[in-house]
Amino acid sequence: MGKVTRHQGALLSAGVLLGTGLGGFVDGILLHQLLQWHSMLSSRLPPTDLVSMKINMFWDGLFHAFTWVMTVLGVALLWRAGQRPEVPWSTRTFVGALAIGWGAFNVVEGLIDHQFLGVHHVHPGEGQLAWDVAFLVFGALLVGAGRALVRAGREDSVPRGAAPPGRS
Repeated sequence: MGKVTRHQGALLSAGVLLGTGLGGFVDGILLHQLLQWHSMLSSRLPPTDLVSMKINMFWDGLFHAFTWVMTVLGVALLWRAGQRPEVPWSTRTFVGALAIGWGAFNVVEGLIDHQFLGVHHVHPGEGQLAWDVAFLVFGALLVGAGRALVRAGREDSVPRGAAPPGRS
């Protein structure tokens, strides 16, 4: 049996998109809805009356629609990757890609929404900069841990349909 080429890319793409969507859902569900620390536009349009609350809710809905689309695309890519025999099914690679996606979401969303546009902050009020920086640091740590897991996962498993190491 000839050597089968391994392709991590399909699993990585799926995991990064799923991580982006899932990280966005954690942000939206935990920080926007359960803790009610902020809404998408709460720094620009404080939700102090029904109209401003409805506008913030609409933008939160667009945010959740984005995270849902990322999750659906990630599931579709994961499904396709699972049908390809040359894609190694590696837990470390997949979990690493999820962490990269979630971390990248935090870094991009934190820089754009919290710092550049200032449309909202993680926890507005006293110490809001510390919360915003912690959000960015958490995202960067997720990306770093994810990259380490992906690197470690390069050696994890033989592509499905190939002979295990030492057998031919």
